[in-house]
Amino acid sequence: MKGRIHKRLPVEFVKEVLESFNSHRISEKEAMELLGLGRSRLHQLRKRWVLSSKKRPFHLWQRVENAFHVISGEVKQWLDKELHYIQREAETFRGKFNFAFLAEEAEKRFGRPFCRNSLRLYALKNGYYHALSEEKGKVYTRFETSGPGALFQHDSSYHLWLPRTEEKHYLILTKDDYSRRVVGARIVQRETTFEHLQTVRETVTTYGVPLAYYLDNHSIFRFVLHQGVHVRYKLREDEGEIQFRKALSSLSIGMIYTGKRQAQAKGKVEKAFDYFQRRLPYLCEKHKVKEISEAQKIMDALVSYYNEQRIHEETEEIPAKRWEEAINHGKGKLKTLDPSIDLDHIFSIHLKRKVRKDGTIMFMGKKWSIGYPEGTPVTICLIPNLKFMVYKEDEKLWEFHL
Repeated sequence: MKGRIHKRLPVEFVKEVLESFNSHRISEKEAMELLGLGRSRLHQLRKRWVLSSKKRPFHLWQRVENAFHVISGEVKQWLDKELHYIQREAETFRGKFNFAFLAEEAEKRFGRPFCRNSLRLYALKNGYYHALSEEKGKVYTRFETSGPGALFQHDSSYHLWLPRTEEKHYLILTKDDYSRRVVGARIVQRETTFEHLQTVRETVTTYGVPLAYYLDNHSIFRFVLHQGVHVRYKLREDEGEIQFRKALSSLSIGMIYTGKRQAQAKGKVEKAFDYFQRRLPYLCEKHKVKEISEAQKIMDALVSYYNEQRIHEETEEIPAKRWEEAINHGKGKLKTLDPSIDLDHIFSIHLKRKVRKDGTIMFMGKKWSIGYPEGTPVTICLIPNLKFMVYKEDEKLWEFHL
């Protein structure tokens, strides 16, 4: 994914990579791959970073905001209609977005020029469009980050974790790149977008917000369905990926994707899966475990041992001790989670709706009265089997418990 690095990665992660490159811990090629940049742009950023100071802090973007990049409420209303048509209603050109053409149409309608990339980013942010796989297929290069929270590796493994059930389940795992500490581990029946969101929520609530996540581009979003009480809801793969990316972006967490079937992209998290595959199934069979809740208790105990007692082969240190010592020496990269953030809004499944003539919306086969004018666009934020909220942009209108 070339260009617009300030939209993809937080500045602290970029500084982390530049510092590693400048001190020769990683090569030029590795730095280019991590940041998704060409050689000239990398050295341009490195020079700006070297020359930065307290009076002149390092920034990724220096553009002064102007009308060329601004999308007003009136333009958003028009753009929503155009994007919805391309995404849902068009036949031959369904899903085929031409943002240069949309910019031209917007200029004709509103009498001023528009930046096509601004329209593209609006479409990305609001779930109409997703980046093509070749845009985000950079391979993560393994290197030694400088402290806890610089990079979390996140992936899942489909395996016979509970042998007595004769059925495979998923283990969703998150691991800190620097300390090798496992910071998230959940056994689930199905690998859904919501389960991944819940794992991230538990991780950032417990440990704080990292600079970036490393994600397996082709496996995390294969299964993105939710079986409701009355109605079966299914998100397409790209919609699940968009919602996951949007949740992380709202917390200013950058994302790095591995390429599909790239062996060299398998990182430290793969070794953790191998470790647990050699232990959890055996213990579950031994103790005749058939319920996920019981298997999770065994998994939690294994993670506790892995983090707090086992000496890691590569670092020759205990992960929790390595983590704590780095924090005590000021090497931690984690940010404290803002308590005012609406986590239910961020970590829920988002479904778009429009208000009907009678001031209601349809969901789960029922009408729900929200008292807004016909045609008002709203977003249903679903927490499966618990509740759903209705939002108009970022304003919460209603909350209904299931």
